[in-house]
Amino acid sequence: MKSLIQFFEESVEKFSSNVYLWEKPNDKYEGTTYGETKKQVYEFAAGLIKLGIKKGDRLSLISEGRNSWVIGELGILYTGAMNVPLSVKLNPEEIKFRINHSGSKMLLVSSIQAQKLKEIISDCPAIEKIIHFDTQQEYAKNEIHFNEVRKIGREWLDTPAHMTKFEELFRSITPADFANICYTSG
Repeated sequence: MKSLIQFFEESVEKFSSNVYLWEKPNDKYEGTTYGETKKQVYEFAAGLIKLGIKKGDRLSLISEGRNSWVIGELGILYTGAMNVPLSVKLNPEEIKFRINHSGSKMLLVSSIQAQKLKEIISDCPAIEKIIHFDTQQEYAKNEIHFNEVRKIGREWLDTPAHMTKFEELFRSITPADFANICYTSG
């Protein structure tokens, strides 16, 4: 049996220059290769580690489909934390329940879904940081942009000892470790 990380690592090894993710940021689709995706996943995961995420922590994610959703989820898994994916169809009260019930420490969010958080986030005391996929006009003290987390991780991984520590961490994750907490509608 293999972990999700092992499957991804093997796929990157085999298909490094093949396109893994497609996204249409403007008027045409652009591809991101397996190799580039892995680089971004490593950066994001390392940024989360630097921001204090540890194995077993939970992070909620609510966004429409996009490349950063996939990179964000894989990054969470590489830290040994669990993703708590939340449906975009949830109302603010349902989001609040799931964030609090799961014990999520951080939240990854798109700008559309962030509007729902404004009325409930103060009732989610465990949330230490909100990671925005989209650029905001202003950031509160506990908010950060997704690419800023990647930058923090990229700088941290520049030290060989940190890269070794990071590799040891993600290689220690087994198929028995939890990957996500999924709330169903029923």
